[in-house]
Amino acid sequence: MKFKINFFSKSKFLLMAIITASLVVSCVNDGLFRDDLPDANSKVDTVFPAASFSFASSSEDFRIVSFSNLSTEAATYSWDFGDGNTSTEQNPTFTFEDGEGTYPVTLTATDGNGVTGSNTVDVIVQEGPFQPIILEAGFEDNEIENGDGRDSWRNSDLGGVIQITGSPVSFGDQGAKLPTPAGDRVGYQEITVDADSNYDLFFYYTMLANSGDPSITVSVLGVTENGGTFTTDEEVANGTIASVTVTDDEDPEVYIQQQLSFNSGSNNTVAIYFTNGEVEARLDNFTIDIGTAGAVPPSAGFTVEQSEVDFLEYTFTNSSTGGVSFEWDFGDGNTSIEESPIHTYATAGMYDVTLTATNDVNLTADLTRSINILSPVSAAFTSMVDAGDYRTFSFMDASEGAETLLWEFGDGFQFTGMNPTHTYDEDGIYTVVLTATSITGNISSATEELVVSDGFVVQVINGNFDLYGTTAGCTGESTGDNADPWDMTTNSTIKDCDGTDIPSPYADLWDNGALDSWLDGFYGDGSEQAGSTSDGNNDTRGAKLEEAGRRLYQVVTVQQGQTYTFSIDSRTSGAGANSDVFILNTQIEDETGINASTSDAAVDAYFEITNDLNADSSAFVTSTFTFTASTNQVVIYVRNVNVEDNVTEAFYDNITITQ
Repeated sequence: MKFKINFFSKSKFLLMAIITASLVVSCVNDGLFRDDLPDANSKVDTVFPAASFSFASSSEDFRIVSFSNLSTEAATYSWDFGDGNTSTEQNPTFTFEDGEGTYPVTLTATDGNGVTGSNTVDVIVQEGPFQPIILEAGFEDNEIENGDGRDSWRNSDLGGVIQITGSPVSFGDQGAKLPTPAGDRVGYQEITVDADSNYDLFFYYTMLANSGDPSITVSVLGVTENGGTFTTDEEVANGTIASVTVTDDEDPEVYIQQQLSFNSGSNNTVAIYFTNGEVEARLDNFTIDIGTAGAVPPSAGFTVEQSEVDFLEYTFTNSSTGGVSFEWDFGDGNTSIEESPIHTYATAGMYDVTLTATNDVNLTADLTRSINILSPVSAAFTSMVDAGDYRTFSFMDASEGAETLLWEFGDGFQFTGMNPTHTYDEDGIYTVVLTATSITGNISSATEELVVSDGFVVQVINGNFDLYGTTAGCTGESTGDNADPWDMTTNSTIKDCDGTDIPSPYADLWDNGALDSWLDGFYGDGSEQAGSTSDGNNDTRGAKLEEAGRRLYQVVTVQQGQTYTFSIDSRTSGAGANSDVFILNTQIEDETGINASTSDAAVDAYFEITNDLNADSSAFVTSTFTFTASTNQVVIYVRNVNVEDNVTEAFYDNITITQ
């Protein structure tokens, strides 16, 4: 069952969910803070107490309710349970002797100055299955003390922590965001339930359109019967008692409500688990209700894997729960009743595959996923300079499975076909891109940088940060490797435009582990490498420094005694963040010398880029300066110690050294 809603629909609150109180502050005489400061340098207290609490009924006696105090800025507490009884405990457990009913429970929180905040919640006490409580169900700030909306959803053993989004959301101000790659981040929260009871879990979701795998999977895991918290993907797969995979990506601007019904079985504790396919997805507003008695439907789920031998052959692995029989429709007129079949299609194309799972009382559930079968293709080429003309190059295609070939020579000229020869009009460094397309439209790209020169040319590797990721014709999944030539401890492998691991062309050129360790110890950021960003100049990729210990670092061969012009495009997202640009004549092991003086013996040139936050904060500024090389190798070294992640960040692009 699912329902579509617009973003701006009014919120509906689940009665037994966590309640974050609106602040109610009593009247305070203005002189309280104005006249009586106890000590020198004291400050006026302008943060007042906020009363907030959650609660849960005992699974042994529904009348016994435990209250968890989530108030902030408070020293003492006063509870009124709505039946004439009170308490001053911080986290009381109270028995409602009058039995079933609705009780207005009020918590008043008071700070040391006598300022109060209060909150009243109608607590329904009734006999029946235990009503579970989902913490931070709407991913809002301060749903729990000092929470940021996602603290209750962490399990680092299974994946990275979910991100928080402010737009779009279905309710409140925040929602959960799952970026790509698939399965990289997960949400996980254990909740208390009654054993052998039916529950209905609801959530809202949306996802970007036209992705590689538009899907979100939300599962319920049996924690009790599996011996505790899940730590591996295998445990998740084996411990799933109910699951639903949603695939509607029709409108990213509209949230859809989805229901997942399950029986808790022998579990007193279950976990809600969710992750995404190859799509940027969002979730919001989880709720859980006690379900009606009787059988619950099965959960339909499956994964798809293309054969490495025959691109028309696919293996469908059934991950359904609660089903005893299965029916597959492969979208090409063929069907199967195997649990996990292998199917070979006659031709490439787009197919909608549907699995219908049926349980032992003939309740059904189905899941449809689309597969786009593309003939595989792999782009590759070699090049050779003409012996009689250094500006003329021959290119030899080595692609596999290509129907068409497009060559881009980096100087504005293109060629379609096999094995071209091209003559450059000017010396320089050019990026050559070969795009190979299969008979079904599948695309693969290969890239090479050519140095066209009769003499020596300084080569800054990937100074435009576009070598991998979003270079013209490059459709690879990975965009992170475009910053690898600017890492002082480069990786042994990088991903090419197809997302395939290849040996890094930079790994043997430099490795400054000593400086990396010093930066980690001095700044404590844990990584010195610049980040990759899509916010480069001219709508291309660039590099980003968002932590004080990150650097742009590259060793470049030059000619000793020669004077060069250095150029860099930069911008910042906040005021007061200047960048330091050093041309070093040696690989330093720490920054002690350059911190003491920018005229340190290791420095051939220093330039400070004063804050370039313009009226248009997205606009880049080009900075240039000259230097004379004192050695045959220099180090481009760029830092910005004033940056702060998600607050003020520095962006760079188009770094060149010219004679």
